[in-house]
Amino acid sequence: MSADNSVIFDFETLSVDVNQGVVLSLGLLTYNSFRLNSDELYSYDELLGKTKYMKFDVTEQVKKYGRKIDKSTLEWWNTQGESAKKVLDPNPDLDQSIDKLYNFFVLNVNINNLKTVFTRGNTFDIPMLEGILKSTGYSVPYPFWMVRDTRSYLDGLLYGSGQRNSYIPEGCQEKFVAHDARHDVVMDVMRMQTIIQAL
Repeated sequence: MSADNSVIFDFETLSVDVNQGVVLSLGLLTYNSFRLNSDELYSYDELLGKTKYMKFDVTEQVKKYGRKIDKSTLEWWNTQGESAKKVLDPNPDLDQSIDKLYNFFVLNVNINNLKTVFTRGNTFDIPMLEGILKSTGYSVPYPFWMVRDTRSYLDGLLYGSGQRNSYIPEGCQEKFVAHDARHDVVMDVMRMQTIIQAL
């Protein structure tokens, strides 16, 4: 099987303002799209093991970059599960500057082999990435025409079925941690793989 040719990433944030909102974490997963329609399917655990993770320094974003925390988003986080809420805890060993995002991305994604860039919704994660990179002196490392979003992709595959694009494939529920960026990207790849296999 050839090398990974797709990437999917997801931000967890403290605001829905893509221009100024504080980011908490990033989950990034590269995968081989051909495997989604093959005899060598991905397992949830394999994808989770491949996922790269970056946790960001919240205080630095506010003080150095003027990014904002939205009160209602913070209140929403307080209603989430304990596993997901761990991202809110400051951790000097893990928390990194947003100025390290570009290098993290290009070190973990083979840009030369890339065919598609997925996020759950391209009106949120894509402009969030673009804005952070611009504010730290970088440009997006992939061409704009590679960008896709999983909501539209899944809606197209599911058309007429009555199934929602947020469905949980069989056998994944007990592993999934909602609003953990790592699990969110894995789940979307599992959703795509499951539907492709059913067609």
